[in-house]
Amino acid sequence: MGFSDKVLHHGRRALRAAGLGHLVEPEIKQFPEQKVEIDNEMARIFYAHEGRLARKWDHYHRIYDRHLSRFRGSKLKFLEIGVNHGGSLEIWRKYFGPDATIFGVDIDKRCAGVGNPPSINIRIGSQADPTFLRSVVEEMGGIDVVLDDGSHYVQHQRASFDGLFPLLSPKGIYIVEDLHTNYWRGQYEGGWRRRSTFIEQMKDVIDDLHGWWHAKPQRLSAAHTTIEGIYFYDSVVVIEKNPKPGPFSRGVGRPSFPDPGFVQK
Repeated sequence: MGFSDKVLHHGRRALRAAGLGHLVEPEIKQFPEQKVEIDNEMARIFYAHEGRLARKWDHYHRIYDRHLSRFRGSKLKFLEIGVNHGGSLEIWRKYFGPDATIFGVDIDKRCAGVGNPPSINIRIGSQADPTFLRSVVEEMGGIDVVLDDGSHYVQHQRASFDGLFPLLSPKGIYIVEDLHTNYWRGQYEGGWRRRSTFIEQMKDVIDDLHGWWHAKPQRLSAAHTTIEGIYFYDSVVVIEKNPKPGPFSRGVGRPSFPDPGFVQK
């Protein structure tokens, strides 16, 4: 945590301890309860769950289902960063089916007891430790999907991405959620358009995707040849990989008038 973030973080704590918490802008806003609309399979499974505790923002289910439904029933290798009570991993098992390899990692040693191997496998370690993450991926035999629901600290999000994204299969998906913390100064090291945040780094990758059309340095090497797209949602970023040899265009049909600029191939 940088010096300015430490000052803000400890200043807020001091005000709360002095009974002046009302002077501190709350990091977590309270939103009114709304009616649940179960309009996708992920939401149906989540709201029918009666196992270990899981908590997700309601709009996440549509995002998950949109990007991950193609993996259902496959031999997917799935890693979730952040285990907590373990309910989320139970839900993912139901969603992906019996053939998926499902692992979770957490720094909290209590989480070691919420697994159910070989169905659900838990490993204890830091998401900011690339050696640990690499060892988990090796144990899994590769990795197709990463879901970062870990500490939500900017540095940890970036460290996990830097360590895991290169290990992702050629058509894999990397998801980081709860990115609203990237807008909070202090403990999470965020801030409005602060250059060091994960969400700002991903905005730069948009330029990297267009690497065919400019000669500027790329933040994410070879992004234009390996990434299909980056999808931004409220508090979630999804990065989909897919190898690409390069863009091309092709015309079809008959010209409506003489057009010297059009060459039929």
